[in-house]
Amino acid sequence: MRMDDAALWETVPECGVCRSTAWRAAGAVCGRRFAACSRCGVVRLYDRVAENRLHLLYAGYYPGADPSPAELDRQLANPTFAHRLARLEASVNAGRRRIFEIGCGDGNFLAFLRRAGWAVGGSEFDARTAEMVLRRHGIRLFTGDISGGETPDGAPFPVIAAYHVLEHVYHPAQWLRAVRRLLDVGGVLHLQVPNHASLTRRLTGAAWASLMFPQHVYFYTPRTLAELLRREGFAVESATTWDPWHGPGTVAGSALNAVHRLRTGRIPWTDALPGNDLVDGGAEDGRASRRSAMPVDPSAQNAMPVRRPRLARRVVDALAAPLARAEAAAGMGAVVDVLARVA
Repeated sequence: MRMDDAALWETVPECGVCRSTAWRAAGAVCGRRFAACSRCGVVRLYDRVAENRLHLLYAGYYPGADPSPAELDRQLANPTFAHRLARLEASVNAGRRRIFEIGCGDGNFLAFLRRAGWAVGGSEFDARTAEMVLRRHGIRLFTGDISGGETPDGAPFPVIAAYHVLEHVYHPAQWLRAVRRLLDVGGVLHLQVPNHASLTRRLTGAAWASLMFPQHVYFYTPRTLAELLRREGFAVESATTWDPWHGPGTVAGSALNAVHRLRTGRIPWTDALPGNDLVDGGAEDGRASRRSAMPVDPSAQNAMPVRRPRLARRVVDALAAPLARAEAAAGMGAVVDVLARVA
């Protein structure tokens, strides 16, 4: 299915945060527009994949064979997991360490928390992903529609988390109201999203690794996320723009994307991400890609290499961590990581 298939796309004239229809242009990628809300300031993808076609966009999002025990241990040693745990345990009393993670993906963080003594549960909308998590970790996930009013077993929860989920959500205010309904009185919500105000995003533009067009549809800053939470009955208790994995990873990925774009005139993430055989790659101004659209083949989507010079890779890898720490120290890091409590 090609990008110029009108049935694939829909426009979004109303902001999903504040419902304003006033907006200003905020750039374009592959000919698809971004809008900045004139009222609340949040940036959204104005031309997005139609809601009834999302199953095509996320087909095969977590492909691959099950890891070996040694590989799984390596994955669970991801430094972002210890970072999240430390933030959670600073805000949650020992007797309330029961968490429900929305959009838990491969389930690795839940497995990590369980090893740390937490009671865990989670959700995924894709049944195949839920089967994978059950097989790998023995954790049975909820696959119902939380935004539609369905309630997972065990609700209400003392803690709900969603990491790199909200930027995918088409109706963020509605989603947060549903999440609030599932939280205990005084319950804690832990959110992490890409930071649209990050220094890396400002410097690399369309090569920003967290742009992830067209999966990401809302782009938050510390200010706009805090305002959304306030509108929906949450009080922010703690916020940071640092993450020990996403920080260096975003800096490195964005820099290498920029190098790739300079060499080829193309934005590499339109080739390399799952589901993006639905669209053509292209430059920020919407010029056509040198790659033609391909039929949907989820098994092949993660196998498309993005070639980058080895020297550039070595230089970027050496500099990514200190640069990521520096931008986070200035409050302009790769993520917006927020702990909020039901007000």
